[in-house]
Amino acid sequence: MEEDIYIHTKNGSLYGKCAGDPASSMVVGLHGWSQRNGWQTWQPLMQPLATAGFYIVSVDMPGWGKSQSWEDSPLSSERAVEVVLAILDSMNRPTATLMGKSWGGGIALEFALDFPERVNKLVLTAPAFRDPTRLQTLIQPVLLAWAMDDPVIPVKYAAEFEDAVPDIEVTIYKDGGHSAATKNASDFAQRAIRFLKGQAQGTFE
Repeated sequence: MEEDIYIHTKNGSLYGKCAGDPASSMVVGLHGWSQRNGWQTWQPLMQPLATAGFYIVSVDMPGWGKSQSWEDSPLSSERAVEVVLAILDSMNRPTATLMGKSWGGGIALEFALDFPERVNKLVLTAPAFRDPTRLQTLIQPVLLAWAMDDPVIPVKYAAEFEDAVPDIEVTIYKDGGHSAATKNASDFAQRAIRFLKGQAQGTFE
């Protein structure tokens, strides 16, 4: 079951939900831009990943949900990268895996490119990031989900990621809209667990 968590940074407190053993490898969930998003974006994957042995922290970014706003509004992409850094530093985590949807996926990628030593792996669904040249320099393994019926960021962009990212696994679902990973959680959770554990493709637990 998820539990409340408050992450205290010098710019304000962030609210989120966590699941799993805090001593385990941490996975941080980042949501999309719409105010309909928040920590609950990744709720369908939290318990499966926690049961598999990971510590999941899914947050409301500053100005969303129950999190305090930082001084600038709306939150810029550059500032959002600082938020992720503050989360890891405040929780005394040298590294973490980042899960990101849409805007949150773009932030996860920006952070991984700016602070490669702080990111283990990336789990993304329809990330809002359009710079193939920078993607070619990404050193982290990526698990990417997209839906053929995504009305916000068309599935055609999945091929761009597949061509550019050196180490990537792409799963395309028939449906799921702009939330391919979580709308297909019964399948994607097992893919994510296998990916995070470094198991060969197809050897689901």
